[in-house]
Amino acid sequence: MIRKEFILSELKYRYPEVTSSIREPRQQVGRPLFFEGAGKSVGARIIVCAPNRLDGLIAIRQREPLFLCLGMPSEQALSALDICVLPQNEDAPSVMNFVQRLFDRLDEWTLQLKQTAETAMDIGELLERAAEMLQNPVCLLDERRHVVAQSEQFDAVDIDSYILPECDADQTKTERSAMLRPAGKGGVGALASTLIVGGVCYSLLCKASERALYGSDEVVFESLAGYVRLMLSERKLGARAPRLNQMNDAAEQAFRSLFSQDAPEQPAVDALSRIGWPESGEYCGLAAEPADRDLRPAQAGALCELLETSMQNCCAFAISSVVAALVRIDQPETPQLLKTLLGLSEQSGARFGVCEAVRGFALLPQRLALAKLALDRAERLSGVAAFSDAAEAYVAGRSTAEFPAELICLRPVLAMAAYDREHETNYVKTTERYVQNRFNAVRTAGELFIHRSTFLYRLERIRTQFGLDFEDESVSLLHLLLSLRLVRGESIQNRI
Repeated sequence: MIRKEFILSELKYRYPEVTSSIREPRQQVGRPLFFEGAGKSVGARIIVCAPNRLDGLIAIRQREPLFLCLGMPSEQALSALDICVLPQNEDAPSVMNFVQRLFDRLDEWTLQLKQTAETAMDIGELLERAAEMLQNPVCLLDERRHVVAQSEQFDAVDIDSYILPECDADQTKTERSAMLRPAGKGGVGALASTLIVGGVCYSLLCKASERALYGSDEVVFESLAGYVRLMLSERKLGARAPRLNQMNDAAEQAFRSLFSQDAPEQPAVDALSRIGWPESGEYCGLAAEPADRDLRPAQAGALCELLETSMQNCCAFAISSVVAALVRIDQPETPQLLKTLLGLSEQSGARFGVCEAVRGFALLPQRLALAKLALDRAERLSGVAAFSDAAEAYVAGRSTAEFPAELICLRPVLAMAAYDREHETNYVKTTERYVQNRFNAVRTAGELFIHRSTFLYRLERIRTQFGLDFEDESVSLLHLLLSLRLVRGESIQNRI
């Protein structure tokens, strides 16, 4: 079965003069038949016919079939039936054979995809086979847009130019696939599908970089998405090369169990203790990603090896769209850890997010989530960021999840931001520096390159004109800091 819109797309490729009157383009139809008479219900099939054969079907108003009419039918037929109109001089058997070959080709491709999915060792083999059929590169991305599998000719450089389907946070435990054809220059730029397998979101992408995409390509792509989902569920994404520290294989297995929380914790904790990872130790959580987006098994394994060989008591493995690592470390050693990671970032181009060391193995998924939040800031901070670097953005984001920023901000801060915008002054910046410098007037004046008396004059203006008194103990410092951050946001700037 193929949707009517795909048949029309292929017909336009072969017969540019074709016109159509289709009310249900996404309805599926089966292989073609020649017209067999007005009194017979043909069901959801493709029917090749002449215009005069349709008049008897007007009263029946059959919506299921798609009629390929050789010549222009009556207006009544066009309004009552789903029809593609081809030139009258076209040969009916030739049209029939063209559509029949389309079905045969798609059936053959679907069978080849099925056989490849059943025999391939990893998804990369399946994507390579699909790329040959589609004559365009194909890749599989994780939720952070890392490439986790791809066909040979895929170039990840321009991934950001494609609008991929978003994962629905409320559907993270439901497997689903949503089709999308993002518009690019000159028409359809890509085929994309969201796959959610085992609570993990992936995006399958085929870029129209070698040739234009047609209706039959989307049929193949739908089949490909199904087989990719199957291989993901069978964990055929690929395997990393054997690690140098083979003792960490057992540690990784135990850590994965603690991260997934799908089994009792104590057996995993006991197993870790037996191989030198005691529960009494303090463990720092890391999240890492390559700068070039390539997180295929071999590349992820290389990043894991880099971490494990550069730091003692480190176990690293790919999980949840990043390379995660646990490092046994005492709190005072954290600055040295950050320095080591900075060196690794300069060496490899990888980025790292760090969650502070905590005793034991409790809350490992939450620690990884904090490390990921830090990772989001790492690119702007020389490749390494701790959660403390991202905490302000996290708090600000949470604070506006229920109420808009302009309702949360202190009124004096909103008034200053509006005044600054209108008069090109710097009252918000002055306030922010003053708070950051722990209300040290001399230091703040120096950072702003103004005289101390000028700075004190600004403070007085802030108090009298906007009503913000830094001596007022009823003003919450946290609320003030939050308000200053929120007015820097683009969404609130457009409304003040």
